[in-house]
Amino acid sequence: MITVTRRTSIEGVTPEAIFAALSDPQRIGELLPRVQKVELLNRDEAARRATLVTYMGLGGIFGAVRCEGELTWAEPREICFQVRSPLPVETRWTLTADVNGTDLQASMGIDLEPMLGPFASFVPAQQVSEMLAAELEAALGAVAARMGERELLEQAVAA
Repeated sequence: MITVTRRTSIEGVTPEAIFAALSDPQRIGELLPRVQKVELLNRDEAARRATLVTYMGLGGIFGAVRCEGELTWAEPREICFQVRSPLPVETRWTLTADVNGTDLQASMGIDLEPMLGPFASFVPAQQVSEMLAAELEAALGAVAARMGERELLEQAVAA
């Protein structure tokens, strides 16, 4: 499994507000650049688990790839989406309150072996890591920007 972790600090925004934005299937496409559509298949609030299908835009000949998996959460600290198909991918968001707002850590791991078998060892891990890092950095930037816009809007409405 190839795993990459990135983090950012978002000032003036609580973990609860970020958690609400990340856990809303209707808004996740606004926050994560490649997510084109989300379908909620089932949700069990008591178990803090949901089955989701996301359609990830990969471009070129791939178009949008259907990814099905389980979403779990521990409000307002963590959200984890474990994709089962087409290949195992785990994306985990960890939120921690800090003095000025929220520390947001995102990690993504991908296991190429189930899809590629023994050929997975020929895939350059460094290039995959760089690709995952770019995805996480874009997602963290989008979350920080969106939450900053939301904070400014709430301040303007309150004034």
